[in-house]
Amino acid sequence: MKILLNFILSTCLFIYGLQLFSTSFGNIQSKIKLVLEHYTKSAKRGIILGTIVTALIQSSSIITSITVGLVNQNVLSFHNSIGIMMGANLGTCITSWITSLLSFDTTNISPYLNINTYSPFLLLIGLIFYFKKKKRLSNLLIGYSLFIFGLSMIGTNLNLLKDYKIFKDIIESLNSPLLGLLIGLVTTCLVQSSSATVAILQAISIKSTINYYMAIPIILGENIGSCITTIIASIGTCKNARKVAYSHLFYNIIGTIIFIIIFYISKYLNFKFLYYKVNSLSIALIHTLFNFLSIIIFYPFINIFEKFINKITK
Repeated sequence: MKILLNFILSTCLFIYGLQLFSTSFGNIQSKIKLVLEHYTKSAKRGIILGTIVTALIQSSSIITSITVGLVNQNVLSFHNSIGIMMGANLGTCITSWITSLLSFDTTNISPYLNINTYSPFLLLIGLIFYFKKKKRLSNLLIGYSLFIFGLSMIGTNLNLLKDYKIFKDIIESLNSPLLGLLIGLVTTCLVQSSSATVAILQAISIKSTINYYMAIPIILGENIGSCITTIIASIGTCKNARKVAYSHLFYNIIGTIIFIIIFYISKYLNFKFLYYKVNSLSIALIHTLFNFLSIIIFYPFINIFEKFINKITK
């Protein structure tokens, strides 16, 4: 029980650190609004801006919520908001790449080359800035240090959990793709962070035997679960703003259906790679490929997709 509680605590610490880091950029939301308002003149520009801005602040939730607000205020058209939403999905993948570069298995790395070594110093500097009333710098450093420390703790606790029967049973249950899809969806809805779901999966891949067959459905599920923040942000808004939330949801649902069909075809054709062990880097790659290929597939049909959302929105 103690190990499980420590795992939950480390996950909360990771999520809080990531949100605090994002908040350090979120304090300049007015500037983000101006950028999206003045430079999003087409869906293509929306994709590029959505990707870049989300990658910088590491929070697709902030970008999609701002987009809902701009559309609600008639500052941004619904058509151009679709591009921002698609780009935000791709930009959020940067967190999984950072996680894979940090790596949880640092036992063979020199302490001087291990970034975990420096997280207490970042925390200390962040606290100094906090007392000097420099909130933005403080949030950035404290958030980043807690983000790193949380990842390290997740890995440590998973290493202790991996020998327990309940953990082995959970890993074994991932052999069901639909259950994996559901786990990814529900987990992301609960923690309201697709980055946290992917990070936990990356940690598990280091400490246990997870193959592509197990990992892919979870990644697909978390993309649908990530829509919860946009849906919440759209409550009580105008019709066009609700369209943004619906487009985000259906974009991810349709993309997931396409890739889950490809997944089952690969299984039917008995592609051996599905049963190869994944690692933190390959999970980041899968996460990125899904969102990148979704953009490639959807972009030629943006106008058709827009008409579909217009038709179903009341």
